[in-house]
Parts: sequence; C-alpha cells; structure tokens
Amino acid sequence: MKKLFTALMGIFASLISFTAAAQSAPLPESCSLNFRPFTCPLEWIGFSFDGGIRLLDGASAVVKCDGEIVASSINMEIRNDTYKRTQGHLNIYFEKQNLPKGKDYTVVVAPSSIAAEADGTENPEFSYDFFVPENLGPMHTDEEDGMVIDKVCDSVFHAFPTFLWGIETEAAGEPKFNLYREDVKVREFPAKVGWDWDLGQAYADVKEEIRFEKGVNYKLVLPAGSAHAMYRDDIVNEEAVFNFVGGYEESIPPLNYVWCSLYNDHSDILNVVSFYYDRPVRVTEGAKLQLWEERPENYDWKVIKEAEAYLEVTEDRWVVSADFGGHDMELWVGYSVVIPEGAVVADDGDPVINQRSAVAVGDHSGIDGIGAEGSSENAVLYDLFGRKVTNPVPGTIYISNGRKVICK
Repeated sequence: MKKLFTALMGIFASLISFTAAAQSAPLPESCSLNFRPFTCPLEWIGFSFDGGIRLLDGASAVVKCDGEIVASSINMEIRNDTYKRTQGHLNIYFEKQNLPKGKDYTVVVAPSSIAAEADGTENPEFSYDFFVPENLGPMHTDEEDGMVIDKVCDSVFHAFPTFLWGIETEAAGEPKFNLYREDVKVREFPAKVGWDWDLGQAYADVKEEIRFEKGVNYKLVLPAGSAHAMYRDDIVNEEAVFNFVGGYEESIPPLNYVWCSLYNDHSDILNVVSFYYDRPVRVTEGAKLQLWEERPENYDWKVIKEAEAYLEVTEDRWVVSADFGGHDMELWVGYSVVIPEGAVVADDGDPVINQRSAVAVGDHSGIDGIGAEGSSENAVLYDLFGRKVTNPVPGTIYISNGRKVICK
C-alpha cells in the first residue's frame, strides 16, 4: 500500500510540473486577424501574449492554404508593454501580396520562435485560421425588408435605409442606387459609400422630396461592384436590394403628355410621332411606341408595328418620339398610336410612370374624343402648337392632360 501511495504521489507531482510548464509557455491570447474576414494585402500579422516575451534565433512563421505554404515570414519583431499588467506583442512580416479570394488560410508559428521573458519557456507551435472572402458578403439594414415608406427627402428622419456590410468599404467609381416601381426603373440616386466603426456602408443621396404611391411595390437596388473593401478593390459587393411598399395617403398627380404632333398632322403617311411633356421625363430601357389597327371586317384591334422610343429635350419641353418609317395608312381602317404603360417615367419629383394612352390617327383625323373644359384656374391648357395658354378663348380647342378639349 505504501508503494502504491508513493507511486501515485510521483505521478501527481509530474502532472503539477507539466501543467505549470504548459501554463508558462507563451501562447497568444489574441491575434490582429480578430475573427474577421481578411480583406487587406498580406503584409503583417500580430499576436499578443499575457506576459513579456523575447525573440529566439531561427524564429519563423508561414501561411498555408490547403496544406501548402503560400507565404513565409521575412522578419519578426517583439514589443513588451506594461500598463497594469505586462503584455508581449509579436509582429510577423511577409512580402506584401494579395492572397487569392474565397479561400481559407492558416498562419503557423514554428515552435521555439519566442520564449517567456519570466522563465525562458519556449513556445510550442501555434496557429490561427482566417479567410479571404469572395465578396463583401450579405448586405443588411437596420430596417425591415418590405416595410412601408411614405416619402423620402434630404433628412435623416425621412431617408432610405443605409446598406451595411461587416467590412469597411470605399466607392468603386461613381456608383448609383436604382429605384424601381413595380420592376420599372424610375430613378437614380448618387450612392455615398464609406465606413464607420468597422462597418461598410452606402446610402442614397436624395436631394428632393419624393412620395411613394400607397400600395405600390418599390425596391432600392445597389448594383454589384458599386463598393469594394477598403484595401482591396477586387473584393466588391454583390447586388444589394431593399424592398418596400409605398404608403403616401394622398393622391399623386399622374404623368401625362401635354401635346402630340398628331394633333396638327393628319397625313395618311405615318413617320415620326412626338409626345411633349412639361416636366423632366425619360424613356425606360427598351420602350417602344405602338401602332394599332382595327379593320372594318373584324373590329379587332391589334398591334401591327412598333418603333423604338427616344427622348429629345428642347428648351422647356421633353419630347418622346418614335419613327414609324412612313407607314401608309389605308382609308376606312382605324389606327391609334399607343404609349404603353411604363414607357415614360418622371425624372424629378414623385417617381410616377405614364398610364397607357392612345391617340387615334388616319381615318379618325387624330382626334381621340373632344371633351368640354371649364375655365378653372387649375386647368393647364396648351394650344395645338404646344404653347401654354394663359387666357383661353371660349369655344376654342385646346390640349389638357393629353386630350383635346373645348374651352367653355
């Protein structure tokens, strides 16, 4: 029994000695990589220790990827600081390089590279895992996707949500946010890209008040490649989207043209047709104007020709036109030129789109119904040459909201 007790005491003493040695071996308590995506060029990596350290001859470290060495240390330095307690710091330097994206890496410090300043205990091999991301990662905001927004303006209280990433960011070129209304692009805003408190961020720079129609679906989109990591321009954002629903309670004025070239052009040959707007507009991508036909024998309207829409700006008019290439319109056949819904969008103020509108041509003499217009001060009238009328004459035909009207 005495021999067994003596043996157990020997083993216990050995364990105490081993534990003490392990506790005094310099192992890092933190690393400069800090559990975050590594988006800098590889140039140095730092470790901190609880207690002072000293550098030993032959100290070395490597960076590995899939078990293969991709970088070796070219220099190692130490620094010991004392404030309330002593901390040792090991800086490992490498030839500056960008590690390939989308891969996992490990920095490995060789054993006997440093020793504890207190008792000379040398380090065992230690390592730290990190990764270089393929892109900035998912975007998030402090607001709920699909929320209701009634309006935005140049105010922190009525602004679009800020797009955030877990990586500091800088702008790639001159990025812009795109605003879509029911999947139709209606506006662009400059994107302000920067960083704050270890976060990358981007927000839409809105200078005017914009109201969003109640119940309409919108989305704010930052295209891919608009922002990049602060120290690497090849690590960029994926397309980032924030969806919301319009919530403005009051009615918003629609987008209407004020005059059409067909009002004073009744030729049987259809060439360029122009629609005039008195506010900034633009043509949506791929928009076309349509020529519809109705033949007496079947009374069925159908599209017989489409022409690409384009925009011209003349003085205070924004003109949307399309060239139908000299189409010969037959007698007794009904024709209408149609602007499909969403072909034209307002380029200032509320992001409204045009509603579908048609102007009869050919046998209908370009008149799509004539209504009566009172002398209300709110009625905006234009003559048949597109000039704004301030003193309308009763009994005269004018243009109001894209239609011919007779002033009473």
